[in-house]
Amino acid sequence: MKILVPVDGSDQARQAAQWAARRAAEAGGSVTLLHVHAIPATEAMGMAKLSREEISAIEDRHAAPSFEGAREVMDIEPVETMIAMGDPGAEIVGIAKKHDFELIVMGSRGLSPLRELLLGSVSEHVIR
Repeated sequence: MKILVPVDGSDQARQAAQWAARRAAEAGGSVTLLHVHAIPATEAMGMAKLSREEISAIEDRHAAPSFEGAREVMDIEPVETMIAMGDPGAEIVGIAKKHDFELIVMGSRGLSPLRELLLGSVSEHVIR
């Protein structure tokens, strides 16, 4: 079983990673952590003049705490990681389809204070 776990550094993302690791271990499956860097248009315009290597370094720095937090609670190795930039909901769905993930495990709310209502906008997008 291939499991995709989007992570953003939140407690809910760590809980999702822990749960996914248990399911993968039980089923002999694998877990891939995904961090999506949501970039506002103004930030994207500023990045246009950067090299691919500079952009990659920014992505790595931004994603590292999310990956580290998830790995701290997971009991399996190895765990693959992926980084994407763009709209988190669309990126999660697109990557899940492109790489044939069988299951997406994610928290219902992330770090954004706007996501304090019943279900976060990203998780709702992925469900739909």
